[in-house]
Amino acid sequence: MLGSLQANMSRQGVNTVQKGCCNACEKPIVGQVITALGKTWHPEHFTCNHCNQELGTRNFFERDGFPYCEPDYHNLFSPRCAYCNGAILDKCVTALDKTWHTEHFFCAQCGQQFGEDGFHERDGKPYCRNDYFEMFAPKCNGCNRAIMENYISALNSQWHPDCFVCRDCKKAVRGKSFYAMEGKPVCPTCVGVDEEE
Repeated sequence: MLGSLQANMSRQGVNTVQKGCCNACEKPIVGQVITALGKTWHPEHFTCNHCNQELGTRNFFERDGFPYCEPDYHNLFSPRCAYCNGAILDKCVTALDKTWHTEHFFCAQCGQQFGEDGFHERDGKPYCRNDYFEMFAPKCNGCNRAIMENYISALNSQWHPDCFVCRDCKKAVRGKSFYAMEGKPVCPTCVGVDEEE
């Protein structure tokens, strides 16, 4: 049948040289041909491996030797954002064993994106420095603010060095002897005791 078709077309001046066999149907290709992935295809047989839509001359992606249309490739194989679960098509952040769109990697408390300070992690969530310390750091027994750096441990509590002062006169008691009253340090002078005694 193909031979008679070729003869009829040749009489009409149409070249009918076989251009290979179609990778999908394994039949000879005469006329339009698509060459992709090192193989030849009838245009109608070069389809997405997932949705079976004709790819024609559109952009496509290859995975394990199979062609995929752009939407299916991204939905099936692109990394997913840990925040929105959308496919990541461009730049991404990899942190906490997850991938994120750059605009979706932000503090779990305040929503601000991270700057040069980076982030802190708690229970698999990222936090900016301020929120992390405000929420999870030990609090100073003097001012009740987060302790973010050096501290003094005394009277079963932690203190900022500047907050470890006499309860009454507010003078520093660091490195000196002091008395404990109601969980606060009190210097000997305010207690009425001479420091020499």
